[in-house]
Amino acid sequence: MKKPHIFLLLAIFISFLFPLRQVQSAAPSPYDLIAMVNDLRLNNNLPAMETDGALMAAAQMQSDYLADEYGTNFPSWDMGHIGAGGSYAIDRAAAAGYYVGPGWNVVENWAGGNNTTPLSEIVYSFWNDEAHMGNMLHQDVVHVGAGVTEGDGFVYYIIDFAVQYGSGGSSSGGVASTIPTTAVTPKVAPVTVAAPNEDGSIIHKVEIGQALWSIAAAYEVTVDQLLALNNLSVNALIYEGRTLLVQPAYTPTPSPTATQTPRPSTRTPIPAQTAQPVKTQASNSEDSSNSFLGLDRQTMGLALILISGIGLVLIIVGTMVKDKKPEPPQSE
Repeated sequence: MKKPHIFLLLAIFISFLFPLRQVQSAAPSPYDLIAMVNDLRLNNNLPAMETDGALMAAAQMQSDYLADEYGTNFPSWDMGHIGAGGSYAIDRAAAAGYYVGPGWNVVENWAGGNNTTPLSEIVYSFWNDEAHMGNMLHQDVVHVGAGVTEGDGFVYYIIDFAVQYGSGGSSSGGVASTIPTTAVTPKVAPVTVAAPNEDGSIIHKVEIGQALWSIAAAYEVTVDQLLALNNLSVNALIYEGRTLLVQPAYTPTPSPTATQTPRPSTRTPIPAQTAQPVKTQASNSEDSSNSFLGLDRQTMGLALILISGIGLVLIIVGTMVKDKKPEPPQSE
């Protein structure tokens, strides 16, 4: 009789355990995120924002893109605002059908965390800086949209704010102020590529429903290139009838021309050469007449005097020897 009671107690325990886990693992909905941001605005004496169907679709599209593209490898803050095709928040809102004419802008907050991160930490800690708080407490916000995507151990949060500058937060713009019961599929107007002009430049005229990212994709350029060519900021507005420079005119390459180096007016003077004395030898006839046996006249004279002296000495010596010849003995 005790076994049925044990199984009954075990079944009751499991029935309480599994719903509790499901509640703990479930991520907040986009509307929970909007409600918490509206509470923040009310606490700062600002009116609550109205949700917009197109902005909800644009924000959800971006949170889905980040979840598929990055997963748990969360992107940098800048890269988290760039969506499919290099699009930005204002491009995605326009593609979803939200009106972003002159004087309008769409700003965005995004965050990524695990599925146990409280929503209050996202709003009051992750976004507790001047830029993110400035978006949530912007006095000219008229509509809002949010998206939440939960993956395997991570959650991405996106909230888009439509701003009409100078409106004070009230406007009849946008597409809808009610929450749609079905998902809104973003529709982008097709882009007809313009033919190049004679100088090679390409000018595109913006049509309704077109966005920077869709124009860039049609011309096979990047959004950053379009921004640079047209001196636009990241959150710049484009509207129907505006012209965008897609490709600048060709710059002709100058052909090289031959240049001649002018010759100097005067030639470089050559320094005069100084004649060097040349040693010449006396002729053979002159040498033969002035020398004998290779001796000059002075040497020959001295030799003759020496010979004469020697001869004279020999004569004198010979005479003296002759005079001293002994006489023969006399007989008695």
